[in-house]
Amino acid sequence: SRVVVSAHCAVAAMPVEVRLNVYDLIQQTPICCGFFHTGIEVSGVEYAFAGGAGVYNLSPRSAADGNFRESLVLGTVESTAVAQSALDRIRPAFPGDSYSVIFKNCNDFSSAYCKALLGRDIPGWVNRLARLGRAWPVRHFLPPHLQASNSAAQDPLLNGSRAPSVPTFSGSGCSLRAGGPDQGIFSRMKRFFGGFLRRGRSSHPAGAGDSLIPPGNARELRAAAASRRLGGGDIECGVAGTQPHR
Repeated sequence: SRVVVSAHCAVAAMPVEVRLNVYDLIQQTPICCGFFHTGIEVSGVEYAFAGGAGVYNLSPRSAADGNFRESLVLGTVESTAVAQSALDRIRPAFPGDSYSVIFKNCNDFSSAYCKALLGRDIPGWVNRLARLGRAWPVRHFLPPHLQASNSAAQDPLLNGSRAPSVPTFSGSGCSLRAGGPDQGIFSRMKRFFGGFLRRGRSSHPAGAGDSLIPPGNARELRAAAASRRLGGGDIECGVAGTQPHR
């Protein structure tokens, strides 16, 4: 029995390979980014994150509704105990009701677990689309159910990881021509730039444009211009009720 215990301890202390398993969510030929699901594989077990389920484990390379693309070796850790300890540290930060396709998805979990295990991140192209969605000003035009302030759990990238519900990108959102005074990109831009134009007009210096000419003098000014053209420029026309000077 002592020999068996020693062998078990030796196996537990051996370096453990850490892999990132990447899945395609759609048929795609990604160049710099794409729609991906990922999980971290350690000691023959894959760990992933989904709405409702939180952090869960599965057989390696078997995520439902995802087409397995590749497995990337990220590095090694000292033992399975170290890997389990790192997982226990980050698990509370990924409850099932905190899932967000844009702001906290399966790839964010893979990133956090990789950092806890190896001190470095997963490849940047894996979650690049989500990071673009978080950037200003894109995040201000996301549909309401994808906003960061929405506390309800959103649908996971993989449909099989929880009971089916409303599709991820369904529902009303901010379209280019959405109705209502507070909806639509065009309405927001009009209000935004309209404020600058109004402030610019209010600070315009006197005499800098023809908009400052009193409306009542327009007819006299046109008559004076016509008289100059006809009389060679030696006749001055005053306002109504005055005589021209010779």
